[in-house]
This record gives sequence, structure tokens and C-alpha cells, in this order.
Amino acid sequence: MIRFEQLLDRPPNWDQLIAQFPTKTLFHESAWLDHVQTVHPQGSIVYFEIRDGSAILGYYCALRITRLMIPIHGSPLGGTGTNFMGPLVSDGADQQAILQALLRLFGPRHFLHLELSNPCLDRSLMENAGFEIQDSVTHVCRIAADEDAAFASLSTEARNRVRKAAKNRVVVERTDDPAIVAEFFDQFREVYGKQGMTTPFGENRPRSLFDHLMPAGRLLALRVKHGEELLATGLFPFDDRAIYFWGAASWLRHQKLCPNEALHWAVIQFAVEKKIPVYNMCGGRNQFKNKFGGEDVPYVTYHKSALPLLKTARRLYRDRHFRGLKKRSVVE
Repeated sequence: MIRFEQLLDRPPNWDQLIAQFPTKTLFHESAWLDHVQTVHPQGSIVYFEIRDGSAILGYYCALRITRLMIPIHGSPLGGTGTNFMGPLVSDGADQQAILQALLRLFGPRHFLHLELSNPCLDRSLMENAGFEIQDSVTHVCRIAADEDAAFASLSTEARNRVRKAAKNRVVVERTDDPAIVAEFFDQFREVYGKQGMTTPFGENRPRSLFDHLMPAGRLLALRVKHGEELLATGLFPFDDRAIYFWGAASWLRHQKLCPNEALHWAVIQFAVEKKIPVYNMCGGRNQFKNKFGGEDVPYVTYHKSALPLLKTARRLYRDRHFRGLKKRSVVE
């Protein structure tokens, strides 16, 4: 019988162990998981082997957190900035049997509420297993094999604004300078402030992202400059399968120089260079993102609670989490 067997800690060769699985994402990797643990110290990352007898079929990791005395597993958990996780298994694995093995962990020792998201999960199977479904979209750009084809995939408006930025001698620099975190957050705070809003997180979150992903070679950090003047910044986590739009901001007074189009074109150029096939711009139904080609594709979160009241607890957790981020952002 297939079973999930919890490990005492993450194996030291975790990244090598999971690299073979087609369902692996950046968000399963050690650097990302350490980042999540840092910004959510009240929780813990838990690790499991998926076994059939003595054979290891795959792996599973999740953030375990307790709210209102309810143990929750998020693989991923909303509010962590994590796009995808879920079980790591080979093509052809019996997804139904693996899902049933995971559901046997329901109980106070592991979780009474479970959230999963990964494109490989079979929607009808998840529905039949009693999961509730939260539908959304994310904007995905398929990256062409060469730069000319990638540029041609941009809208006319985007191409014109990228050319205008170049004509204005706007340049985009890749950097590993830690100072970019404070630069980004200052601009990010201005963007929200102009809208009368508080930033949804404090500077500690991009700092953690930089500190964990940059040494692992999993972060593209960009500065957009005009001479010595800083116009915009951006932070883009990536692996060999996708690069993600985590955060970007620019000084509003410099919009006429088209720094934002130059920034995202630089991300696409990086993806072409590194042969990364997908730029996931995250979110969807956005006029600005549409300029860079691609399309909105389904983004589905599955959640299942052991008791009906836990549906309310899930909503309370999410509301409390985001309120807490907004309060902390005032002082951090």
C-alpha cells in the first residue's frame, strides 16, 4: 500500500532527489522553502517520502501551521507567495492512489485542513476526493527560442515603448548587490502610498527572498537606470523550467522614460539566454501584462477540511494573515 512517511528533517541532497520529477517546481527547492520558513517562523516545513513497500515513489513537502488550534498543511499555503507545490511523483504514477495515501494523514497529528496547487493535479479526481476548488488565472508567456522571435511576440505598444526606453538611453542592469532590496521596497512603498494603501508585506520579505535565492542562483535582480538615476527595480525568482514575476516597482515621476517595459523585456531576454521556456507573470486579467504576449491560463487551488467549520477557519486564517502583513509593514 502506498503511504506517506514523514522524515525527521530535509535530506541534505533534497534538491538532487527532487530534480528528476516532472512535477518539480522552484517552490519545492531548498532555497525557496528556507525563504518561506524565514518569513513564516510560526510554521514549519515538513517533508515526506512517498513509499510503496520499500520503494520510494516520490516526495512531498508542505508548510505546517496551526491557527485557531487547527493544524493546516499548505502545499502551497495562500499568503506565502508560493505558486505551486504538491506531491512530487513520476509520470504515470497512480495519482488517485497517491492522493488517497495523502488523505490518510488527515488527523490532529498532521492536518485537519489541506491545500494543494499544481497543474499536474487532475481536477475531476480532486473533485471526486471531496476537495473544494478555487478558480483563478495566471498570465503565462511562452518564451521563444531566440530574441528576435521573442521581441516579435510583444504587442506593438510594448515594442514601441521598449524602443523608446532605449532611445532615451535607459539601461537595465543585472545585480547581486543587496542594496537592491531597500531600493525596491522604497519604490514599492511609493506605488502603494500613491493609492492610499499600505504595502502587503514589510521589507523583511524581499530581504529574505534575496538572502536565500541569490546565493542559490535562483533570483534575477534588475535595476533600470537613466545615467546614475534609478528608475525601477525588480525581483524575479527562477529555475530551469520557469521565471516568475515576484515583484517590481518604479518611481512614478519617471514613467515617461518607459522603465517598466524595459524591465520586463530584460526578463524575457534573460529567459531566452538561459533557455527558460516560460515567464509566469502571475495574476491575470491585466492590461499591462497582456502587452508582453502570452495568455491567462487557469490557476486552481484545491482545499479540503475534515470538519465543515474548518471552511470558516480557513477564511479567518487568510483574513488574519493579510491583516497581520499590513500592520507589520507599517513598522518594518
